[in-house]
Order: sequence, then C-alpha cells, then structure tokens
Amino acid sequence: MSGGSSCSQTPSRAIPATRRVVLGDGVQLPPGDYSTTPGGTLFSTTPGGTRIIYDRKFLMECRNSPVTKTPPRDLPTIPGVTSPSSDEPPMEASQSHLRNSPEDKRAGGEESQFEMDI
Repeated sequence: MSGGSSCSQTPSRAIPATRRVVLGDGVQLPPGDYSTTPGGTLFSTTPGGTRIIYDRKFLMECRNSPVTKTPPRDLPTIPGVTSPSSDEPPMEASQSHLRNSPEDKRAGGEESQFEMDI
C-alpha cells in the first residue's frame, strides 16, 4: 500500500540576527516594559515556544497603514464605543427607563427583601 505521498523540502534560511540589550543588575524595568527593548522592539513567546518579535519600524508602518483606518465590517453601533456618543439619549431608551423605574415597582405591591427593626 504505497500511497503517492510526496515530501518536499523547503529551502533553509538563516535565523535572523537578534539584538541583545545588556542591562545592569540595578536596573528595574516596570511591569509594562518586560516585553520591550529600549529601542522600541516588542517581543513575546507563544505557549508553544515560538518567539514573536516586532520591530519598532514595522509597528510604526502598520500604524499608518490604510487598514488601521478602516473599521471592520458589520460592526455593531455602540454609542461612545464604536460611534460618537450623543448628548441626548434616544426617546425609546428614556421612555423604557421611565416604565421600569424602581418607584413604579414599589408602588405595585412589591415589598423590600429584608425587614429590619432598629
């Protein structure tokens, strides 16, 4: 049962050179800077052990990319989050708030959960 499996080799590439930053023993890095270098390079390690390194120049180019200025498709409208908040709430929301106010519930015969004698 010989399957026609073909195994192809990918060309080998050199491992990119890493820049090492030597810090003295007395240097304390704040917790937010554990994955950065003084040059602005960000690095991380995945749970599988893969190292991810982002150079500052690459990140700055991504920041100015047209893709970052385009919102995702089918994004829900959330006032103040995905769209600018309006000063005046919509009429439907304010009317439903008035209908479900706590004063109306108490007037309807609902008693408090606890009674306390002082």
